[in-house]
Amino acid sequence: MLIEATERVLTKEGYAAATTNRIAEVAGVSIGTLYHYFPTKEALIEKLVHRMWEDELRLVESRAALVLQAPVEVAVRELVHAFVEMVQRRETLVRRWYAEVPHLGKLEFGLDLANRAIALVRAGFEMRRDELRVSNLEFAADFTVKMTMAAVRTAARDYPKELASGELETAVADMITRFLIR
Repeated sequence: MLIEATERVLTKEGYAAATTNRIAEVAGVSIGTLYHYFPTKEALIEKLVHRMWEDELRLVESRAALVLQAPVEVAVRELVHAFVEMVQRRETLVRRWYAEVPHLGKLEFGLDLANRAIALVRAGFEMRRDELRVSNLEFAADFTVKMTMAAVRTAARDYPKELASGELETAVADMITRFLIR
């Protein structure tokens, strides 16, 4: 309830307006209750960022069969598409986080989640090694996951028109595919 309220306030009103009092009000709890669980608004936002990162990992995991069985080009396009859809659903939130408080979120936590997604993508690449022109599959999987996440998150802030039109999705999928495939 507190994290959802944090998301609503941050999305609608921005970081400066996302005070603990405002978040407690939107959540329908007392400020004392909020402080019982979270000592600062930064702690609330950090938990929200961690939830966003966990959602990204679940997105990759939910497509494990695709990543492991589909041709690389199909898997890349579907993963990029799914990630774009996820960011579009929370576009204002992603833009506000990325523009206003990108320092919030424990990097080690995010890297651990990214590493789990990278391991799944690498396993898919191992199964499709004959389709790939790259030989360093660890780097290829890492590059694919991180470039996709960075490009789509940045698009929420810098390229909203291209994100909405599908132009960004096509560009990212094409870039990754050209990097990977013979």
